[in-house]
Amino acid sequence: MAAQPIQLLFMGTGTSTGLPLTPCLTRSNPYPEAFSDMVPLLNATENSNSELAHIKGTWNPNGKFPTNIPCPCCRSAVDSDVPEGWKNKRGNTGCIVRKRSSNGEYKNLLVDVGKTFREQAARFFPEWGVKTIDAVLLTHGHADAYFGLDDLREWCIRQGRAIPVYLNQATYEKVCEAFPYMVDKTKASGGGDVPQLIWKIIEDDDELEIIGINVKVLAVHHGIYFHSLTPAPTSATQSTSQKRLEPEPLICLGFMFDSSIIYISDVSSIPESTWSRMLDRKPKEVHSKSLERSILPTPDDTPSPSSEDMNAAQEEENKLPILIIDALWPLRPHASHFSLQQALDVALRLKSKYTYLVGSTHPTTHFMWEEICLSLVKESNNGKRNHPDRVQSDFLVKKVWEKVLTPKIKGSSSLENQNKKGLGEIWKEFNGDSIVRPAWDGLVLEIQSGSEVKEVERLDLSTRGLVY
Repeated sequence: MAAQPIQLLFMGTGTSTGLPLTPCLTRSNPYPEAFSDMVPLLNATENSNSELAHIKGTWNPNGKFPTNIPCPCCRSAVDSDVPEGWKNKRGNTGCIVRKRSSNGEYKNLLVDVGKTFREQAARFFPEWGVKTIDAVLLTHGHADAYFGLDDLREWCIRQGRAIPVYLNQATYEKVCEAFPYMVDKTKASGGGDVPQLIWKIIEDDDELEIIGINVKVLAVHHGIYFHSLTPAPTSATQSTSQKRLEPEPLICLGFMFDSSIIYISDVSSIPESTWSRMLDRKPKEVHSKSLERSILPTPDDTPSPSSEDMNAAQEEENKLPILIIDALWPLRPHASHFSLQQALDVALRLKSKYTYLVGSTHPTTHFMWEEICLSLVKESNNGKRNHPDRVQSDFLVKKVWEKVLTPKIKGSSSLENQNKKGLGEIWKEFNGDSIVRPAWDGLVLEIQSGSEVKEVERLDLSTRGLVY
């Protein structure tokens, strides 16, 4: 019997705040100057030089709501005149991974239960036919990953059983702090229902099977935090010992599903030990895990892809079908998230056939991200589509190629720069037949393990969700 295809359904593709942001909609503050460096304002007035300045969907500071919203991303999310502007409505990053069981029904593995979980579930589950939540994976102990846990209570009641939640020790401790009644029934007030959850502590180098899906844990870093260390007292320092702050990486869990999909929603660097796990896609025999302590890996910088990595990967026939990776900004770096450049570096090293970017924030619109991604394709319709964001998008794509995709060597001549390959040229040479796209809430991907990788988007199942 052939293996069942695995599906991944994007519940959310935004940051911890979600989009659109209310202060943008209410124009509660000026358009940030830092935004203008990426997406300059396009003023739809008679004095504008843009040929697109007067078409529907562009910014008009003197117009009615929502045309008077300066932020193009947040405006597009609520302006029906912007083609596919609804794709800028982004919940906290999360997804459903599912396969059909032997009886033909889907078993659903929920990855992260953030602040926007209830809203996104109501928006998408009826359209997707999601009727059960059979297990939960948590990536890390931030609000956008677990603050929706309480909304699982009704699912437990309707299903008549507890839901297993897989998480590392650090995240479990955060859950204990935020929701003590979920882990200790004596802390419940007794005035309402409490979700029945079974806590499964997993380690950072685990590989296990959950509802028929092989899950390999990929521990990455998601920024750093500082904690105090008090030096051991000595006769000389006993009365004067002071605490010192020591940096430590925040561990976030990525996952490889059925050796076909790598999902990393929040990342600032990837330890070399995790690279080894990602590059080894052979599944191992796995067993259910009980409550255990997790071990944190040693912090390492994320290495850039070397020519040896790319040459070896080029000879490898079994390439990674799907990579889903964090990319907050197209231009600027961030302390806790990957940028476009870092995301592409990972895709190059893994030689992923399809790469989907998640975790992007405003003011970059979905259309702008699409145009950036299309510019990496040798033959594409980049720059040819008529859209309210066209002029701003062209500006951003040009800047991305100047600052990110083309090499710049300080103190070197233009000839030296021409002889050194930039990321854009390397991508087209080594990964030119691969596809990179921005993900969007409601998108469904499907891959048949072990078969030839063709188009993975199931647009017949993808949806903008219920509007209510």
